[in-house]
Amino acid sequence: MSSTNLRAVLAQWATGVVVVTTIRDDGGRHGMTASSFTSVALDPPLVSISLTTASTTCRLIRRSGVFAINVLGHDHEEIGRRFATPSGDPAARFAVGDWDTAPSGAAILTDAVAWLDCAVAACHPAGDHTIVLGLVEDAARPRPAPPLIYHDRTYHEGIAR
Repeated sequence: MSSTNLRAVLAQWATGVVVVTTIRDDGGRHGMTASSFTSVALDPPLVSISLTTASTTCRLIRRSGVFAINVLGHDHEEIGRRFATPSGDPAARFAVGDWDTAPSGAAILTDAVAWLDCAVAACHPAGDHTIVLGLVEDAARPRPAPPLIYHDRTYHEGIAR
């Protein structure tokens, strides 16, 4: 099967949008937009994120041992796009939005729909990706809002409450 066809087929799966953040080697912030986030278990509290193994984000998460998941709301499309676009200056991505620091040191969006602060529990190779399991050490729901949804390579406002 061609990767082009597979991407087109998988684009039909609607998913929420998150920004994954971690700590750079110099102590600064790093983040990227992702849609491959899922809840894994409640006991112990585990989540997963699938990252391209060769990516900066994967490398930094493995080195720091921590990451945060920021669940974006329908009004965070600009943040989703900003963190999805390669940038020469990683800190510039954080110029939009109000960011704070989680107990782990990873960045959290203060008006996210939800955030989870995680320690790396395990990393599993999966083709050209790494599945990172995170042990949730802290979490919050800063505000109720419809989620930002990604479907067929387009952002959509999530379901109304």
